Amino acid sequence: MGVRTTICVAKDALSSKRPKSSKFGNLLLSMSSSQHTSKNGWPSNLEVTALHNSYSGDNAPLSEDISLASVWRMQTPREAGDALAGKSSAFVYRRDGHPNDIQLCSKLARMHGSEFGSLVAQGMSALSAVALTVLPKNGLVWVADELYGKSIVLFEKALSRHGVRLNKFDPTSASAAEQLVASQPHLVLVETLSNPRLRMPDFSSLAKATHDGGGLLLVDNTFATPLHCRPIEFGADIVVESLGKQVNGHSDAMLGLIVCKDEQVNQNIKGTVSTFGLSSSPLDCYLTNRGLMTLPLRIERASSNAIGLAKSLASHQRVKHIDYPGLAEHPQHKLANTQLQGGYGWMLSMHIDADETCVERLFARLLPEIPFAPSLGDVCTTVSHPHSTSHRGFTDQQRIDLGITLGTIRISCGLEPTEWLTDKFQEALSAL
Repeated sequence: MGVRTTICVAKDALSSKRPKSSKFGNLLLSMSSSQHTSKNGWPSNLEVTALHNSYSGDNAPLSEDISLASVWRMQTPREAGDALAGKSSAFVYRRDGHPNDIQLCSKLARMHGSEFGSLVAQGMSALSAVALTVLPKNGLVWVADELYGKSIVLFEKALSRHGVRLNKFDPTSASAAEQLVASQPHLVLVETLSNPRLRMPDFSSLAKATHDGGGLLLVDNTFATPLHCRPIEFGADIVVESLGKQVNGHSDAMLGLIVCKDEQVNQNIKGTVSTFGLSSSPLDCYLTNRGLMTLPLRIERASSNAIGLAKSLASHQRVKHIDYPGLAEHPQHKLANTQLQGGYGWMLSMHIDADETCVERLFARLLPEIPFAPSLGDVCTTVSHPHSTSHRGFTDQQRIDLGITLGTIRISCGLEPTEWLTDKFQEALSAL
């Protein structure tokens, strides 16, 4: 795997708001000097940032507490005005920021190598906030032809009522870059690893084409997290993630992340988040922060399981093809070696010759240990069916063009022993 030692920034420009009595931020500021690389291939300071809370000093709590307050007392109207304008560290109203939000967002922005970020209610809130902020009336968006289905619905249907124009393209095609420059889109949206075929665009080339055309490059990094990939290092302008997946890791919270390279873009997005009521929940921030502390351990195990399972399934007679960037035959395997660190991710897809009944039999044989769940990133391995869930809104021809059939099974690897996991899938497939 390619190894980069770019470290997170030390300056706390994420937000001027921080709890006055918690000594928030001091610990994070002291962690940015390490340039060691862990055995997993990512900078060690990423793991340190994930592990520690934001408190330091005498008698500081070892774990972060939950602040459920929705409003804070103000001494004077001027104090309230300064706080709402971002000129002070005081909190005013939960919609405009709260302690759990700032604590978690500061850590995640640093892990992405940025100073600027926002937390929102969920992953789709993150995409919506970016679109509502940066797209002008009748704005043009280029989106990857293979995205999470609801992301396509957002731009193709919901935003089209407001004049937003959409163009789908293959982000792995070198010839698309020239057309992109000529088209001059306002926004270009791709995924680090596409859902569900795990294709990967060349970020540096795509960023150059986007910027030459005068637009912003937006990357959905949910399938990678900042441990496997930090797209801003490759030229992305904005990164979003659905934190309820691998970062939280326990299927008990929903949260979205927006990280920006530019401070003004970040401030504009924060205004949109407040105006449209897209803000985060303190409890979900607390749970996600607790999950983040074990992310390095979980993602190491899950990614190891994924490559072991991919190699095992590739040899089964019922399997036509495996999508996993860690396999040499994956079309972007060499690119993945450059853009990913510490593994190739915990997600893979397999394709079998099967009708709906056969797929249901397969899911039944994987039960009870491996459930069918239309999400991903849990501590337990789960399976999903893109044809009937994430891409159910696509036409038959669109699914055919993307290589998604009734026999496409998406697998989110968990933390089970690798040998047990491969045996479970081998037995289930052999019994069909």
